[in-house]
Amino acid sequence: MEIGIVVANLGAMVTLLLGLLGLLAPSRAATFTSIAPIGPDGRSEIRATYGGLFLGMGMLCLLLQVEVVFITIATAWFGAAAGRFISMLLDRNFSLKNLGGICFESVIGLLLTGASW
Repeated sequence: MEIGIVVANLGAMVTLLLGLLGLLAPSRAATFTSIAPIGPDGRSEIRATYGGLFLGMGMLCLLLQVEVVFITIATAWFGAAAGRFISMLLDRNFSLKNLGGICFESVIGLLLTGASW
């Protein structure tokens, strides 16, 4: 197996594991992301967005092993990093957690691009 695919699968596994966290432990995912779910609807939103969406993205990469899927999911991670960067500028949020989030999301995106190496 090529090293690029191994690296991309690592990014997919991280995505999938974060999805499992959001789906099975929404309160922990909320703490991790610094959001506060309000009631059952808030927990459902975390399970859907941080759970099901991430789980589905990771699973699709791992099941299909297709470069375009890995790149699509990488683009989503890069989009999250870009959104966080824009928030950093507009909201003047230069916190260590926000900077760490940009780095984390960018690294996962880079891992997923391994499929095209």
